[in-house]
Amino acid sequence: MKRLGMIWVGILSVLCLLGAPHVSAEDNQTAGKRMIIGFEDSVDEALLEDMDIKRHHTYEELNAVSVTLTNSQADQLRSNSNVAWAENDQKVQTSKQKIGWGYNTLDVSQSTEWDLTGEGTDIAIIDTGIDADHPDLKVEGGINLVEKGDSWDDDNGHGTHVAGVIGAQHNNIGTLGVAPKANLYAAKALDEEGDGWEGEIIAAVDWAIEEEMDIINLSLTSCQSSTGMKTVLDRAEEEGITVVAASGNGILCDGEYLDDVMYPARYSNVASVGAVDRDQSRAVFSYGGDSLDFTAPGTQIYSTYITTEDHPDGYKSMNGTSMAAPYVSGVFALLKQAYPHDSAKKLENRMINHTIDLGEDGKDFDYGHGLVQAPKHPFSDIKPKAWYYPHVRDLYNQDIVNGFANGTYKPLGDITREQVVTMIGRALGLDGEKRDTPFPDVDEDAFSSGYITSAVEAGIIEGHPDGSFGPKQKIKRQDVAVIIHRAFDFNPDTKKTFSDVNKGRYYYDAVTTLAGAGVINGYPSGLFEPNQDILRAELSGVLAKGLAKSNQ
Repeated sequence: MKRLGMIWVGILSVLCLLGAPHVSAEDNQTAGKRMIIGFEDSVDEALLEDMDIKRHHTYEELNAVSVTLTNSQADQLRSNSNVAWAENDQKVQTSKQKIGWGYNTLDVSQSTEWDLTGEGTDIAIIDTGIDADHPDLKVEGGINLVEKGDSWDDDNGHGTHVAGVIGAQHNNIGTLGVAPKANLYAAKALDEEGDGWEGEIIAAVDWAIEEEMDIINLSLTSCQSSTGMKTVLDRAEEEGITVVAASGNGILCDGEYLDDVMYPARYSNVASVGAVDRDQSRAVFSYGGDSLDFTAPGTQIYSTYITTEDHPDGYKSMNGTSMAAPYVSGVFALLKQAYPHDSAKKLENRMINHTIDLGEDGKDFDYGHGLVQAPKHPFSDIKPKAWYYPHVRDLYNQDIVNGFANGTYKPLGDITREQVVTMIGRALGLDGEKRDTPFPDVDEDAFSSGYITSAVEAGIIEGHPDGSFGPKQKIKRQDVAVIIHRAFDFNPDTKKTFSDVNKGRYYYDAVTTLAGAGVINGYPSGLFEPNQDILRAELSGVLAKGLAKSNQ
């Protein structure tokens, strides 16, 4: 077996310590300052009352109180024989979460607006293990392939650092990963020195395949191809697993530099990742080549680390393509969540289409396809400035809408009766389990059958006079108003009328009530157009506003 070298460069100093709360005393000269006053035997209630001091807390066991008072009152208390001690109350704040430059460079904040966090995605980190007790990481499990035993705990730090780039938690401490809700699994295949044998890496990939991982991160390199590694990676490809690997840090192989990225990144079925620095230039150590696919931040990357004497807070800044690779794994996790039905190849194409092209036009030696970017949202046909954008986003974040398998939402397309009932059923938390319905034209195996039955039982919908439901039929604006009116209880102070909504029609109360509550709108002409087919965007706006109003 070949010895597998893992290339990474550490920075000698930690940028900041986050292990303890930050404490700062208030200015002693400020009037109306807060103090904690301790008394000799018991709190002198009469003294505090006579001085008209504002009290916040009384600590019976300490014979002390927390108060706000002036400087002169403080001096008066200090001189009182009943006062044992008096100290300035101190401002205390939680440790701040540090958002790294790499996170910002990938523009991950756009993804979080749509609640894209990698949730439901399984990622195997094949490395030195992961710190099982790190407060900023949540690891689902793992395997130890270095030695016998169940512990996949990290005794080097490299694997923990990689894990943090992907999945550091959103918890107001430390740092934040690209996909904080992804499921992380540790495959410990490298030892405490960061070295290992290719045989263990192959075994780790094999384990990840058996465990049905979605993504494998390989922040490690070797100089040569091998039949065993290529074979197991081909198998991972066949199983639909996305494999991401570091391009390498400029290591000499047999005394010479390679003319392409290192292995396993060089294999065509592996997403190879080089590193860029803060100014989006290729990092001096980063291997380029014709096989390079992507680049990502790889210098001074602040992330989780094992607790050591030099890093007592469990965080460290490191350099390397090993740090760049997990950024790409994290973005793949976001894409996998947004497009769960896409193949690994389709996900890679989505990644390619949203990179920032650096260097020469198109794919090039130094940057591959370019600098990866997090997906802005899951729908290719939704524009941020569109009036319906926030409504679709709100419904998506509540798992009420999910669009079409091709990644579109079709906002200006028609919507069917069964689609409307399904969306409203999800919004109301109705039972959506597929089952028999009261209608002969709704099959029990239809995606909407459970919601249709529940909506009938709740008195929200009715069928046609002939006993059918017409699940595939388009739905009119007037009928949507009736269903929404039944689903939500609104009592506006005034009702809004439209000249084309006649009193006495079955939908009159629903339309005027919802319009008065600001849930439904007419057209710029002043008309409501009740008999018009409603568009998906319009239905999204009505449902999102209805939910928001009902929760106020």
